[in-house]
Amino acid sequence: MTPMKRNLANFDLTNAMESLYTTGQYFVRVRPETSQDLTTDYWGESTDPDGIQRNRLNEKNQYLENLKTELHFISCLKPGRLLDIGCGPGWLLSCVDNHWSKYGVEPSAQASTEASPHGIIYKGVFETVDYDDSFFDLVIAYHVIEHMKDPVTTLRKIRDLLRPGGTIIVGTPDFDSGCARRFGNNYRLLNDPTHISLFSNDSMHRCLRDCGFQILKVDYPFFSTKWFNRTNLLRCFNTNRISPPAYGNFMTFYCRKP
Repeated sequence: MTPMKRNLANFDLTNAMESLYTTGQYFVRVRPETSQDLTTDYWGESTDPDGIQRNRLNEKNQYLENLKTELHFISCLKPGRLLDIGCGPGWLLSCVDNHWSKYGVEPSAQASTEASPHGIIYKGVFETVDYDDSFFDLVIAYHVIEHMKDPVTTLRKIRDLLRPGGTIIVGTPDFDSGCARRFGNNYRLLNDPTHISLFSNDSMHRCLRDCGFQILKVDYPFFSTKWFNRTNLLRCFNTNRISPPAYGNFMTFYCRKP
């Protein structure tokens, strides 16, 4: 199948990421607004950057495999109130111990309906939730902020919702990773039309600290995933096609609110 390429006229990923160092900004806005409606499309049929048809609703096992480190981290915490932003069909919530009081936010009608047996689900976008300040002990934003028009405001709202000493887990792509630098506009995670706010490792560190979080650790999941294989490593030599999944593509921050 022919790899998909989005229209990114007059955009250069490498220069955009370099600008984060020179301007002190936290993220680069790559599209004026998302070209997909997350309430209907994100959890339905789509085509990945390699041109392969997929349906995220059929990818539960792979999704949970990707989250095994996060789930282990959660299992070591004292149970309390947990909020999963962009909870989808509730797969993560379904795997968390029932000693937790589980909440989710999900804009997709179909996904939020599937999530409802696993927690108290708010159908809508995070910007419109109205929880009390200091209500949650743990907030999970797993690959959410890159879809947000104002991710800094999102992080500040999460800080307000967390109790002092509470924890946040944030996962997002690193658009300044070694793979991103090598492939430029052929970087596979740039070709998701719902990725509109792009962070680098450095800018994500700065943003979280400036939003009032203490960073506990950062993970870069790859070597324990199915994508660490000979085929994908060999693909790194051909920068004329969409990049393969590679080390540093994703970064997961574990933080606490002081």
